[in-house]
Amino acid sequence: MTLPLPLIRESFLQARALWVVVFLLTAWPAQAQEIKLEAENATRNGVTVGNSLAGYSGTGYVQGFDNSFAKNVTFTVNAPAAGIYDLAIRYATPSGEKGYALEINGQRTEGMFSNVPGFATAQAGKQYLNAGTNTLVIGGSWGYYYIDFIALTPATIPLPAKPPKTLTDANATTSTKNLFSYLVDLYGTKVLAGQQENNLLQEIDYVREQTGKDPAIGVYDLIDYSPSRLQYGANPNNHSENAITWAKKDQGRGIISLMWHWNAPTDLINQSPDKLWWSGFYTRATTFDLAAALADKNGANYQLLLRDMDAIALELKKFQAQDIPVLWRPLHEAAGAWFWWGAKGAAPFKELWQIMHDRFTNHHQLHNLIWVYTAEPNKQDWYPGDAYVDIVGIDIYENSATASNHSAQWTELQTLFNGKKLVTLSETGNLPNVEYIKSFGTWWSWFAVWTGPDYIRKQPIPLLQSVFTHPDVITLDELPNWRTYGTLTGLALEEASGGLRIFPNPSANGKLTVEMTATSARATTFILLTSTGKKVASVKQKLQEGQNVVQIPVQQLPAGVYVLLVQQGKERFTRRVILQK
Repeated sequence: MTLPLPLIRESFLQARALWVVVFLLTAWPAQAQEIKLEAENATRNGVTVGNSLAGYSGTGYVQGFDNSFAKNVTFTVNAPAAGIYDLAIRYATPSGEKGYALEINGQRTEGMFSNVPGFATAQAGKQYLNAGTNTLVIGGSWGYYYIDFIALTPATIPLPAKPPKTLTDANATTSTKNLFSYLVDLYGTKVLAGQQENNLLQEIDYVREQTGKDPAIGVYDLIDYSPSRLQYGANPNNHSENAITWAKKDQGRGIISLMWHWNAPTDLINQSPDKLWWSGFYTRATTFDLAAALADKNGANYQLLLRDMDAIALELKKFQAQDIPVLWRPLHEAAGAWFWWGAKGAAPFKELWQIMHDRFTNHHQLHNLIWVYTAEPNKQDWYPGDAYVDIVGIDIYENSATASNHSAQWTELQTLFNGKKLVTLSETGNLPNVEYIKSFGTWWSWFAVWTGPDYIRKQPIPLLQSVFTHPDVITLDELPNWRTYGTLTGLALEEASGGLRIFPNPSANGKLTVEMTATSARATTFILLTSTGKKVASVKQKLQEGQNVVQIPVQQLPAGVYVLLVQQGKERFTRRVILQK
């Protein structure tokens, strides 16, 4: 996790279902134009106008920002219509990468400015504006930057593209493939609820007590299995076994995510107040040099890296022995450099990730892992590579008084990974606003709130209840039997069905037609499922060689996103279907 930050209070945006919002926001009048506002003409608080850096627009730019939000520039934005707009900020960062805070009509979020020469444009995500006057404030966070102008244009809200159902481990277990298939099918329609667990605090029990629901994903930390912690007497308290017990709840449908705050293998400083042995995963608490260890593959420190990985592999094998797939999220937040595995830069981190992937997959034959990489804004050079990553996550701890729509972070990750990888909110200090997820289209695969009194236990109980009972949030009791759900076992069938066409899709007239080209006569079943795996329609038909037409009855079904499962014997594949009324 990152630095502790105050609680974000929920501020719901009233919005309709996503497809309604998409329709409204793609129906902007043809004359709708960009709104561009120069910073030097805005209201300034503790900042000044400069013109020494070439390349600015207008008559100058605003400078003098620091870490205080009291130093800011306030824009008055007159919007021709209420709706969601794309926000671009023209900026410069003379002293390296910086962070900024943004507040629109009292709703606050945060973002990053990359370190680029001269002026550049940051895409600050999608923002909701009222018709008429709106107030937009930029300032604070951390850094010294210049603001040249802002620009807003009416936005469209696309659904995220689904990535291929192909894991980096070609030998992944059937259950692991099935879980990933379910995650891909669900992506862009619902969000899975997750919760970081703590043996002492028992956070999942707390969520259940307050909401009557278990999260769909239990997130556990293998921190105390680090050999250097065990050497000082750390007690894991059967954390792995507790996770396995929870995963077997509700007919074994609980989804497990594991992370590892890896205590440095050696060279712990072990000095008070903030460098004690138990904080040895922090850069400040160890002198362990990852780059040096990797440079000498025969050296003692490299062997200690392998020793530690082997110790964690033993824990992961406990899950594999119980046929439990794991959303495996190691080496998180590396680009922040506050953990030792990121302290020496991108290259050593990527090498360590790739070594771990190879050692776990090939040396230890662990085939129950779905590899989740935690990205940092504007840090593309830290990405280990498509061959080593299955899902991309982001950890967000925003210092905000109101709920953020997280659109800026979502937009950045979609720019890099849309159609390639699932994107998830792997760690958050606060519950997300589900109405924002719907209206801004930030369809994280899942979210997981951090543990402790400053995080999940500080969420208002009505908010906690509303999120865990929201129809667009999937909890444990709503999970399908993902072990057999939507498995891509029929790759040859899908390739042979390249002529499959579903129309109309989106469907708005209560009729759904499937055209499918068959290479030979064969009995085929077409099953329509809800996003949670409930079967709502089924048609069996013997296809003839050549083109076939199949009618799926959908007149009585409510509007929403569905999954069409096409099955021939043991072979199957899926397609997404959208019904509108």
